[in-house]
Amino acid sequence: MKKKLYSLFIIYLLIIKSGFSQTLPDTTNNQSGGTDTAVSPLQVFKLILSESFTGFDTATSPNNRQIAGNRLGLIANKWAEQWAAQYYACYSTIILSFFEKDESKKDAYLDESDKYIAKVKELKPGENDETYIMAALIANARIAVKPGSRWKQYGDIFNADIEKAKSIQPNNPRIYYLQGNSISHTPKMFGGGAKNALPYFEKADSLFQTEKSDDIFKPFWGKKQNAEMLKTCKEDLK
Repeated sequence: MKKKLYSLFIIYLLIIKSGFSQTLPDTTNNQSGGTDTAVSPLQVFKLILSESFTGFDTATSPNNRQIAGNRLGLIANKWAEQWAAQYYACYSTIILSFFEKDESKKDAYLDESDKYIAKVKELKPGENDETYIMAALIANARIAVKPGSRWKQYGDIFNADIEKAKSIQPNNPRIYYLQGNSISHTPKMFGGGAKNALPYFEKADSLFQTEKSDDIFKPFWGKKQNAEMLKTCKEDLK
């Protein structure tokens, strides 16, 4: 097992060094004659994607976040036929849009997001709760660009996608995290605010507690962000 992990790590470093520009090495045959060091291209891809997503999700500075986001974009380009590569590149462009101040650049990021989610739907056809959730997140980000003029158009899209996701998997914590986040940023006079958002963050938190985070092909993002919003809501209500 240690030899296998070592092989994965070495391959990972080689591909990172090459900037994802070269083809994957043939790792299906073990030159030493054994089987414990054989590594498939899929394993290499999952390792690289997982490490890159973690780097993006834990980035604390704008520069590191941008670098990690660019890396996810490179992965999506290299592994163009892997839905997960497109999915996480989509996620990164959405999040980067929230940190961008220029409205035109925000929309430019989200235009990329639309392309990525379209590719996800092409590669992973059929009803899928995570696809609808990602589409809802894009709609939420579009609202954030110009809340005053976009809340109705994209608010309707957000709600429709959330309901579709809920009809497929009502115990997906990202559904309630996004609902809570949307409500928390809605004026109190329109039913928003910390008090009304809190139950959604609490429900998401309980569902996140039972969700595993050991397989990049099974999305698990949002737990950290939900915990932060839950804390903020509770502090606002003191």
